[in-house]
Amino acid sequence: MKAAVQKHYPWLLMLCLGAAIPAAFANESNGDGTTGPAGQDQQTGHLADQAVDSDECDQVAEPNEFPERLQSRVHEGSCRMVRWIDSLFGDTMDFDESAVGGKLSLGMSWNEYEGVKAKARYRVRTDLPNFNDRWDAFLGRLDEDAYISDTETSQESTFRQGISGRDENDWLLGLGYRDRNRKGNGWDYSVGLRIRTPVRLYVKAKYRKAWQLNENLDLQFRQTIFWRDGTGFGTTSHVDTARNFGSQDILRWEMLATISEDTDGTRWWAGNTWYHNLGDSRGVSLLTFARGETSTEVPLHEYGFELTWRRQLTRDWLFINVGPTLTWPRERLHQKRKASLGFAVLVDFEFGAYRRY
Repeated sequence: MKAAVQKHYPWLLMLCLGAAIPAAFANESNGDGTTGPAGQDQQTGHLADQAVDSDECDQVAEPNEFPERLQSRVHEGSCRMVRWIDSLFGDTMDFDESAVGGKLSLGMSWNEYEGVKAKARYRVRTDLPNFNDRWDAFLGRLDEDAYISDTETSQESTFRQGISGRDENDWLLGLGYRDRNRKGNGWDYSVGLRIRTPVRLYVKAKYRKAWQLNENLDLQFRQTIFWRDGTGFGTTSHVDTARNFGSQDILRWEMLATISEDTDGTRWWAGNTWYHNLGDSRGVSLLTFARGETSTEVPLHEYGFELTWRRQLTRDWLFINVGPTLTWPRERLHQKRKASLGFAVLVDFEFGAYRRY
């Protein structure tokens, strides 16, 4: 019983967040311009509303359709959750719900090497009223190792660039401080924990510097120093450059290298991505990548391709990503390197000020 509770403990926060979702179904119109169950005393409801102080986290779906109601309930639940976190550091204050931003991603992937995997990721970030505007809170269910070591790539997807390897999703709760200039250059500091038994603390500091080399070419460098309970210290270097080719094409190159107490030598990833805008909120990308770890028995773990088609789904905050992968993985000497065909689908559900962060 204890093992079962520990296994499913990370989902308790998601259940708390989802507790507000049934209201998205309940608030159906009665056809007379009012909402609520048919036959309800609307005057009594109006008087009750007057008796309750307004709550900045309250959301009203406009228009009153299911996608908007669902979005508003997830947004409202996220707002209330981070407000509770903020109250741990001072008074309970109303939130400007427009400053709470996040994304919920649901998907499924399959490849010949690993089989079928379902994916669910959630992240929300907001400023904290009990601190100044340089502080923010973070809550998410995502790849713990990639987030803490800062090895998430710009091509954030459910595909995980082929086989998943260490792709372990966990709930993380963190507090961050930004010390950047107007151009966004400077340091980010954060401390947090994994919300699963055993609870593990982490601390990281990230320096970023960006250059506009010309009107069509950008260059960004990040250096992250991190510590995590159970795995020790480490550092990651991240170089990212992007070049525009006309108004519809972008070519991006990324290189990441991590050295830590948990790696055998240097763990690295390199990728080149071509993005093409198809118009009407549609696009396609082709990623060519390789990854490995220098002091392991097979230094080159995998290389391959990932083709992704992305389009907007009826709302400017709802997107679908679909596409195949073709990779050549090998992580052990006794394995033979052979092609692994895959396919994945991912739905992105944005809410609030997600793109602000």
